[in-house]
Amino acid sequence: MKLKTILVGTAVRLVSNLALVSGALSVGIQPLGAQPLGAQPLGAPSLSTQPIGTKTAAGLSVPVIPVVQLIELARRDSPLVAQAGAELAGARAGVQTAGALPNPEFEIQVGRSDARRMDGTSGAAPLIGVVQPVEWPALRQARRDLAEQRVSLVSAQALVVDRLVVASVRKASADWLRLAEEEKAAVEDLALTEQIRDRIAVSARAGETARFDLTRAETEMAIARKVLDTVRLRALQTKVELRRVVGASLPDDFQVAARGALPAPLTLDDYERLRVELDERNPDLLAAQTDLKRARQEIQFERTQVLPRVTLRATHELDPSSALTRVGAQVSVPLLDQRQGPIAQAVAAATRAQAALDFKKLEIQQGFASAWLGWQAAQVQLQALDSGIVTRARAILGTAEAAYRFGERGILETLDAQRQFRIVRNELIAARHAVALARIELERLSGL
Repeated sequence: MKLKTILVGTAVRLVSNLALVSGALSVGIQPLGAQPLGAQPLGAPSLSTQPIGTKTAAGLSVPVIPVVQLIELARRDSPLVAQAGAELAGARAGVQTAGALPNPEFEIQVGRSDARRMDGTSGAAPLIGVVQPVEWPALRQARRDLAEQRVSLVSAQALVVDRLVVASVRKASADWLRLAEEEKAAVEDLALTEQIRDRIAVSARAGETARFDLTRAETEMAIARKVLDTVRLRALQTKVELRRVVGASLPDDFQVAARGALPAPLTLDDYERLRVELDERNPDLLAAQTDLKRARQEIQFERTQVLPRVTLRATHELDPSSALTRVGAQVSVPLLDQRQGPIAQAVAAATRAQAALDFKKLEIQQGFASAWLGWQAAQVQLQALDSGIVTRARAILGTAEAAYRFGERGILETLDAQRQFRIVRNELIAARHAVALARIELERLSGL
């Protein structure tokens, strides 16, 4: 018995030393076929090229769609993009309406002239008239300029929708890929807890392990199964969100290709470039600037409407004994109403648009700075986790599992090591996801 104890203790120490050495070499002991999470470069896609459920229960292949294709589908079929396109078409039609000349009005009256004296003549007395409003060229040009400014505004708003849809597709794709990695990890956790539960069940039936250990192992297995089910439900919710953004052309069942889904690593030069492009290409800022121009043009339009309005009239009236022709003009002179109210309203709207532009500029700058700080924080966390924390946690789990197999440690130590490894591994997945989301937000704000 003493020799057996010495041999077992020596074997445990050898396994522990091998685990620690392998952890230092960033290889680590792979518990039950798990794949290392710390071997990939920063910013690289951390998922397997085989997404969740590439085959259905019937063995049929599920389409794997790259993110670039999802963006193309969204730009083509998204209801938001279609709505923005319809508004733009309506605004362009408004330019044609604003430049149209007023139509003439024709008047035809039929009557009868009855003589009131004996020498008079009775008979038909028709009247034909033409009314032609005359519009000042300056007024028509001001109205056309206002319509063109509205086209520019709607175009800028359509660009905002386009960038928002692209960012939504990329974010939803990143969410789905994160859930794919979490599902893969949850499957490994469930397999590990099932194996531990099976070993404890055998020991419990033989009377070598307390029933309490079996109950704890079954609880851990139930927790792992619950986590897996939750991740799969969240993946389905992400698919629904993608279909909402992309449109009905997206198939009911699909997978997101991992290759090229996550943005490339961000450098300080990239940050400087994005910051410089912020004021020039941000779609929300461009829309606010265009709205200010439209508001100022509306002031000019309201002031132009103070000009007198002229209407030309011509009538030709016949009676049984004579013909009467009249030609004249009707002028509306702005003596009492000089449109002071509409002009003041337009000035107030321009002031409000200027304030909105200033606020939007500040909001975008602060949002960009916040996204950059978020990217830095996520990058620091990712580097800390990816540089050895996950590897050490994996090595500790391998050591605890080996010690449990040789009877040197109990089930509590093994489950605790597994729980700690699961925490740091999930933190690594979350850090990669946070880096991707921060980069997507930085590019959205920069108009990319």
